[in-house]
Amino acid sequence: MAADGLYDGDALDDLSDHIGRAGSRLDRLDPGRLDREQVYNELRAHDRVASRAPADGAEHRADGGWKWKGVELDPAANRIADEALAIRRAAEGRDAEGNYAETGITPAMRQVEAGLEHGALVADTERFALKSPDRFKEKLAKLIARYPDQPVGELAAAIHDGIRYTLLFPDKHYAAGVTEATRLLSDRGYCLEQRKPSWDDADYRGVNCRWSDGTIEFEVQFHTPESWEAKQRTHDIYERLCDLRTTPQERGRLEREQREIASTIPVPPGALDIEFYRRGGRGDRG
Repeated sequence: MAADGLYDGDALDDLSDHIGRAGSRLDRLDPGRLDREQVYNELRAHDRVASRAPADGAEHRADGGWKWKGVELDPAANRIADEALAIRRAAEGRDAEGNYAETGITPAMRQVEAGLEHGALVADTERFALKSPDRFKEKLAKLIARYPDQPVGELAAAIHDGIRYTLLFPDKHYAAGVTEATRLLSDRGYCLEQRKPSWDDADYRGVNCRWSDGTIEFEVQFHTPESWEAKQRTHDIYERLCDLRTTPQERGRLEREQREIASTIPVPPGALDIEFYRRGGRGDRG
């Protein structure tokens, strides 16, 4: 099954333009020339609009509970989710006004990007670094349903893609780029918790990693422009596969379509040699 989508349905209409821009700039990128102030100004404007426009269909109940897309959180669980989201907003690096300081995971990821010989973060990284509140709560509600005996706080802490990033590398620099980015993240004090390569997978291709800043975990994905574009093409499929209301017949059709798209993605040289890793233990791929 595909990994959880980077954008999770947040403002997908203009992604085709983002893909084209990110893919075309990889071999000539000068990260030091990025107009950070323009990016942050656009981010703040987006956040002001988003704060006035809750996700369609999400119900915020009078008793403090939450409900959306057939799943729900009781008031206590919803409060824990809000606390977990606040922790992630602080760790990501921006303040209430949307400004970034020297510290925080997103500024660190920009510094990692600047240190790469080849490669770039996807366009609008700042805009999408944080999982939207309703998507976070949807995932937490599903975890609670699956693990009803586990403390809700522990389940919320396990949502490692509450903060997430994607680095793109051209095919010929992909394997070396994954190694270089891993080293740069480690040099900045982040701990690799898990690396899961999926280049031999039937329905998703790329490398997904979980990193820790010592307090919370965040996700970094490594893609080529082709695998990134395929991921966006299959995003709606992934959403419907995750929807509890999808029928078994529809699920089978969607899975076939997803695999057909994945099968067209070229495997970059050396990608199949990237090994699965889990800190503190052994794991097998898949």
